[in-house]
Amino acid sequence: MGRPQQCTVLAALAVEVGRTVPADVLVERVWGQEPPERARRTLHSHITRIRRSLEMIDTRSGNPARLLLGSGGYRLDMAPDDIDLHRFRRLVKRADRRLCSEAEARALLRQAVALWRGEPLAGLTSAWAERTRDAWTLERLDAVVAWARTELAIGDPQAVIAELNVLAYDYPLVESLAATLIQAQYAAGRTSEALDRYAAVRRQMVEALGIEPGPELQQVQQAILQGDRMGRSGPAISRDAVLAPQVRIPPRRPTHAVVGPAPRRPLVVPAQLPIDVRGFAGRESEMAQLSDILETSQAEKQPALCVLWSAAGSGKTSLAVHWAHRVAQQFPEGQLYVNLRGFEPSGVVVRPEEVTRMFLDAFQVPPQSIPVSLEAQAALYRSCVAGRRMLVVLDNARDVDQVRPLLPGTPDCLVLVTSRRALPSLVATEGAHPIAVGPLRYDEARRVLSNRLGAARVTADSAAVDRLIARCAGLPLALALVAARAATHPDLDLRTLADELDAAVGSAGPPAEAERDVHVVFVWTYRTLSPAAARLFRLLGLSPGPDIDELAVAHLAALDLPATRTLLNELKDAQMVSEHKLTRLSLHELLRGYAMDLVRAVDSAEERSAAVRRLLTHYVTLSRRAAVLLVPHLSQDAGEGQDAGFPRITTAREAVEWFTAEHALLLDIVRRAGDEGHDASLCSLARSLMEYFNRQGHWRDQINTQRLALDAARRLGDRRAMGQAHRGTGVAHAWLGRYDDAYTHSRRALDLSCEVGSTSDQAQAHLALARVFERQGRHREALDHDQAALMLAEIANDRLAHAVSLNNVGWSLAMLEQYEAAKDYCGRALVVLREFDDPSGQAATWDSLGYINHQLRHPAEAIECYREAIRLNRDAANRYAEADSQHHLGNTLMTLGDFAGAKECWQQAVVILDELNHPDAETVRERLTGLEQAQSGIGPRR
Repeated sequence: MGRPQQCTVLAALAVEVGRTVPADVLVERVWGQEPPERARRTLHSHITRIRRSLEMIDTRSGNPARLLLGSGGYRLDMAPDDIDLHRFRRLVKRADRRLCSEAEARALLRQAVALWRGEPLAGLTSAWAERTRDAWTLERLDAVVAWARTELAIGDPQAVIAELNVLAYDYPLVESLAATLIQAQYAAGRTSEALDRYAAVRRQMVEALGIEPGPELQQVQQAILQGDRMGRSGPAISRDAVLAPQVRIPPRRPTHAVVGPAPRRPLVVPAQLPIDVRGFAGRESEMAQLSDILETSQAEKQPALCVLWSAAGSGKTSLAVHWAHRVAQQFPEGQLYVNLRGFEPSGVVVRPEEVTRMFLDAFQVPPQSIPVSLEAQAALYRSCVAGRRMLVVLDNARDVDQVRPLLPGTPDCLVLVTSRRALPSLVATEGAHPIAVGPLRYDEARRVLSNRLGAARVTADSAAVDRLIARCAGLPLALALVAARAATHPDLDLRTLADELDAAVGSAGPPAEAERDVHVVFVWTYRTLSPAAARLFRLLGLSPGPDIDELAVAHLAALDLPATRTLLNELKDAQMVSEHKLTRLSLHELLRGYAMDLVRAVDSAEERSAAVRRLLTHYVTLSRRAAVLLVPHLSQDAGEGQDAGFPRITTAREAVEWFTAEHALLLDIVRRAGDEGHDASLCSLARSLMEYFNRQGHWRDQINTQRLALDAARRLGDRRAMGQAHRGTGVAHAWLGRYDDAYTHSRRALDLSCEVGSTSDQAQAHLALARVFERQGRHREALDHDQAALMLAEIANDRLAHAVSLNNVGWSLAMLEQYEAAKDYCGRALVVLREFDDPSGQAATWDSLGYINHQLRHPAEAIECYREAIRLNRDAANRYAEADSQHHLGNTLMTLGDFAGAKECWQQAVVILDELNHPDAETVRERLTGLEQAQSGIGPRR
């Protein structure tokens, strides 16, 4: 039909088929309340083109379709049944149960619902089209619910579940739809899913609309909790009740998850400030300014934004952190902190979307609920902060673009930014208060030295102290280095130190004037190091990431651990490195830049390349060994066993702890490997990180890492590695609810694995595709892929993959209510899994058997299966899976009427999930609340 305007004209006429639509009405429906001057002439052109198009179409009835000029308007003359909308409405009207039998109503409604294909008025954006689309969607949902209830009345809940699952995902706030799906799940014996659905709907209603579920949903939940089998068609619901919510129907969800506001209170209040600065002195004037700004903003109920700016080495971060600790109690609902690394010598700065993800993690926003775009993430972050008194410290910002998306939109927050730049546009557009942080005054600098060296030593040689302060130009970083040298050599005369520092002037190199004084101190301090410590300091300039573990430093320098620790102690004493966590070292960005300059100037390209390779080998090897503990089938590629050069990571718990500690650095290592052409190492790291990212919900990191791995694999021409990267990407998209992307990548993984002839990779790709379909409730298609994976695992003689596939086939069969066959497959999986040291795999299978026995009405067996799953998960330190099995055991106990036992299991699950900051805690907490209400005979308050 051509342009959207022309389609809108036809749609407006089709809605009123057989009736004359005034030209003014058509103009308003196309252009709105303020049409252009030539609107009527353009309308006439559209009418002419539509008339020609209608002459060429064949109608369902065989009658012609004509567009006629009427009195003051236009009329579409054609049979109403030739238009899906009118045919749909006629079928729904005929299905009134007062006019036909239940079987006839079911058939008519099935026909009516089948007429819907895609979104109505797709691509039309006028205000009339939006209103009409919403109204028609309500009609469709009304018809679907009516049809579903006829299916339930004849005892076919499975057909209802398959149809309503998709719609309930698209329209989660329509209560009649949710209630009918919950009834169907319960009628099919899927009690746990039914209660989970209720909890999810209630949470979304509270967060998005601020209301509790209505009577219909409450009745369904109470009936389930009290163990009453509902009538086949459920509670009688009037047509008015079906449409009662009267909420605007949202458009069909995009491929990323749509999120509402975050919970009003996080389970854990963020407290992210770094450790306060020891021996902090001075800055009374700047702190007074900050306190005045805070007091004024609180009195005027206005947001406060302060920018501490100065040259490098002036102590901006120390000032910000120290003052933030002083006022932290005024922000009881949390303190957020991030180092934006705006001036890192490597040029790798922290992107705003990385920060919003970190902050949203702090608020326990479920990973699958975090949108993709920066704008949407920033909006969700502001929703989390809204109404809370919070302190946000954005340290080391490079420019306004890094800062602006991270600014809260609430007057109850204070944002403290540090930067080497004044960021004047923040002052102009956001009302920021700039505070220049100059060098320390003489008396403040003297206090810094006194705090470190003792007042007696400083007073004993005031002249030398004056020279030291002058040479350091009052810069806190330079003073810290001088104080460290004096403190570690208590017998060294301060005058001698001053002479050494004076001698360093003139040979310090060509830094910018603003950094000249601190650079002189760097050179002087570096020259005091032993040759071995100096070499180690230089090599640290090759390390990416915000910090590094001492064992990685040992591999970087090709030293044993005792020797490395001795040299690191020398560097720490000189304040050239700092230990901000046990065994983890970091460098100030100026010192990192100095180390990078030195290593390029002093060490040969071959030495630098060898050091980087050693560091990569360290992380590739350790990542692989940690991954094996999470995914045992990787062991065939894991390489040699443990040796003295690596830590002993022997349990899944230790593996997760290691990955967590190294998370930020591993991301930098992956980028560094790609930049420097270490493509094979990059691909190996990406494969090893896959399971950790999936377990912890770092799916965006997974997608970004696998994207780099895919590029590296293409450069290598390694099609197997390309397939593995596609599979990892597909799994992450599936967890995020982006099923189209998940299918595309998983399907590409399967194609590539077929090309290279890797049956084990083909099996893994089929398992990934199965999960894509399972998460959409498409269990028949999931089963097809699970069975394909099982066959391929047998061909590859991969016993562990064979066992995993057996369990997955069993689970898919259980979802299709083929419980006896499901039990057989899961039992066979257990036999194989017992051959391996894989408690997590065994636990997952016992959990499947628990569900199957529950559905087979074998409660005693179900209870034993769940308890075995809990025991094995504890042995494997798989805390989330333990909580999940506790949750499932509670469901079984509840259906047996053992409310006390169910409550105990759910309480244990909540404790674990709260410790993990996992969003599932809210679902289980809903169960506990519902159980208590059912026992007390009351429903939720509205």
